[in-house]
Amino acid sequence: MPQINFEDTIAAISTPIGEGGIGIVRLSGPKAIEFVDQIFRSKSGQKLINTKPLRVIYGHIIDEKGNRIDEALVTLFKSPKSYTCEDLVEISSHGGIRVTRKILDLILKQGVRSAEPGEFTKRAFLNGRLDLAQAEAVLDVIRAKTDASLVIAQDQLQGHFSREIRKLRDDLMKVYAHIEAFVDFPEEDIEVFSHDEVLKRLEEIIKHVRNLILTYQKGEVMREGILTVIVGRPNVGKSSLLNALLVRDRAIVSEFPGTTRDALEEMIELDGILFRIVDTAGLGPHKDHLDQLSMERTKKYLEQGQIFLHVLDGSSPMTEEDRNIADLVAGKKVITVINKVDLLPTLTPTPLPFKGRGKGEGCIVRISAKTRSGLSDLERSLAGIVWNGSVHVDGVTVTRLRHKVALERALESLESAKKVFLNKESLEFLSFDIKTALDALAELIGEVYSEDLLDVIFSEFCIGK
Repeated sequence: MPQINFEDTIAAISTPIGEGGIGIVRLSGPKAIEFVDQIFRSKSGQKLINTKPLRVIYGHIIDEKGNRIDEALVTLFKSPKSYTCEDLVEISSHGGIRVTRKILDLILKQGVRSAEPGEFTKRAFLNGRLDLAQAEAVLDVIRAKTDASLVIAQDQLQGHFSREIRKLRDDLMKVYAHIEAFVDFPEEDIEVFSHDEVLKRLEEIIKHVRNLILTYQKGEVMREGILTVIVGRPNVGKSSLLNALLVRDRAIVSEFPGTTRDALEEMIELDGILFRIVDTAGLGPHKDHLDQLSMERTKKYLEQGQIFLHVLDGSSPMTEEDRNIADLVAGKKVITVINKVDLLPTLTPTPLPFKGRGKGEGCIVRISAKTRSGLSDLERSLAGIVWNGSVHVDGVTVTRLRHKVALERALESLESAKKVFLNKESLEFLSFDIKTALDALAELIGEVYSEDLLDVIFSEFCIGK
């Protein structure tokens, strides 16, 4: 059992630290209402402990000397009808670093414990309000950067993904129960599935799991974005291109080669697709140790990148360095970007390896990062590489590596079970493989878990959630 003392009452600031219209301090635990009663005075004078739940009460926060700290609205939730399934109170005051910190300090002085990262959601999971996949979806909703990723996160939070996994487990459990009964009571006249029926059910479940795994590539992209690396020799306009795509000055731009020493990563959304754009140091002969370190980092991005923007200087002839970089990204998803077309053009695309002049992978786009000419063509080409520029959320989608790994473990065991069955090996081996697959599915939704697993998952959360 995870090491959480449910007798503790916890508290944290649940809104971002800083100035804002509103700030929220949240408490959860058996004495949450009692503790707030000690620092809150409602306008009616009624105690919170005597107030019906699901009410919002107006009043003031006071300190130990009776001084007013701020106006506040207090919202009451009583167990089990709350986010954590415990008594829960939210204090809404004016936003601001000092006022919310002062309210939290007053609460902590009463003996309340400061919440750990993600502890509210962790309590919701341990108290059965959410399963583990839904708990992870809470964080995905908070971090969603596109409409598509928000739709997927909301679907998972509503339990669509979990229901799909439970259906798989139920179907597999029926096969497992029959096999176990036959193994445990071989002398009994127990009716089991026919040979063809067992095989059919296993194959259907294997197909279902395999199809779920195949959605991960799209799901990861929608959740994390596509790593898009800008490469080229020094002074071809890579940083200017990054700034043009962001419509702001993020990277330092200079006429002197080698200005960019470290990789800069930013995010943009094009047609509902999230791109993680990385501006890298120019590849070419290095002058000093820092140049060498910068180029080594660039080479790492060459290994990790999913899409590459190979930038060339359209105002100068193609160089050996340009050709070497083209060789480095050959065979990958590349858009060749000829920059500085506002200057006298001297470079032609003839020597370049490319598939055609159409939009998308392998195309050539002529732009001026300075005047933004041709930038819309480049954006359309980028979006066109990914699923032909179309973003659709079709059915359940796997978005987390942990889910994919669990499904792969289940698939491996299921395929082993099918092999055992076809080879007419001992049913005990078949039973073991099916049970292993069931355990992998159970771990995915948190029916089986370890403290270490929960620590890893909830450490990603902010303290107030």
